[in-house]
Amino acid sequence: MRNQILMAAADEMKIRGVKFTMSDLARRLSISKTSLYDHFASKNELVHDILTTAIDDIEIQEQEICNNSKLSIVEKIQGLLKVSPKVFGPINNPRLYDDLGHYYPSEWHLVSDFRQKHLNHLKYLIDEAIESNSIRPINVSVFKQIVTSTMNDLLSHRFLEESNMTSADALSAMTDIIVFGLLHHKE
Repeated sequence: MRNQILMAAADEMKIRGVKFTMSDLARRLSISKTSLYDHFASKNELVHDILTTAIDDIEIQEQEICNNSKLSIVEKIQGLLKVSPKVFGPINNPRLYDDLGHYYPSEWHLVSDFRQKHLNHLKYLIDEAIESNSIRPINVSVFKQIVTSTMNDLLSHRFLEESNMTSADALSAMTDIIVFGLLHHKE
């Protein structure tokens, strides 16, 4: 039942962001709020568990990408730049990240810390790609800042809404520009 609640709560987050209520969730599951609280002490715990489940999912994907010997280092970098949670399906609520920071600051910090860890992993791959001469030498600190700033802006409600994009679309476009730059591909 706990997993069923997590999945239903993730569905609520897709629609309402973190502003869903436990009553909304109980109604969706056709159970009482008391039954929800038998499994989760609070909505904060539920939101926290959704985020940790999504983070765990991304970490598994990252390991699969990094351990895949069939991928070149550049393909691994592309994969890490585009990875997003699969466990709950795409959560395309553009307000989610902004609302987390406003209503759930400790969970926002959890996500922010994870993103920093993810960037450090990416930085390691970039350093490795430079050492192996797979990519040209770049200032990795500047690269890390570009990715950080770009991801913060790309995942903001305003940008996604104005651009009529999902977060996955935005990450894919960012990856294409970062990896291939602005020049035409030479064939």
